[in-house]
Amino acid sequence: MKKRFLSFMAVTMVVMFLSAGSVFAADDAKNFISNKVGVGYQGMVVGSLLNGLSARGWIGDRVGLEGSVFYGKADIETTSAGYTDDTDADLWMLEVKAMYAFIVKSYSKFYVGGKIGYGQVSVSGNGSDYIDGEALWTPGVFVGAEWSFPQLPEVGFNFDVGYSAVLFNPTINGPNEDVDIKMHGVNATFGIHYYF
Repeated sequence: MKKRFLSFMAVTMVVMFLSAGSVFAADDAKNFISNKVGVGYQGMVVGSLLNGLSARGWIGDRVGLEGSVFYGKADIETTSAGYTDDTDADLWMLEVKAMYAFIVKSYSKFYVGGKIGYGQVSVSGNGSDYIDGEALWTPGVFVGAEWSFPQLPEVGFNFDVGYSAVLFNPTINGPNEDVDIKMHGVNATFGIHYYF
């Protein structure tokens, strides 16, 4: 399912880039989202899809900030007495990103950035909670792009790819010896924001 979703996203991105050739051929004119704040949807692919509400803003043409609140399921692997079990964890997370755009065109930006996320994880099994509201931190780096279309300049689409570490050391209420939440490594986010 994850591979199909990522393939669908890749094909969608290629079609959008090819259909908007004149947008990306523009010169370095004033960018469509300079000094504006947008609100909208942000999705994070980490095994499962986490859906989030997001606010994103640009200070001038190059410096950007984003804050997102995510909720959903994350894949988790527990090991007990030498046996490994994969399950889903309930997860909510608050993530903050700082961005710097190296390339700024009339209707697009290419940027790099850093992020930090804080969340809480709960896992239920065998009728009882064995991880209940344990904290995790997810620092990371990423590259991304945001673009719009001349016919709809107030709507920005973005796609980020990066690397995240996970700092997670739960207190386990049960016989489990090890817990690994599968959010570390390369991950992707995508979103759409309406700019005011």
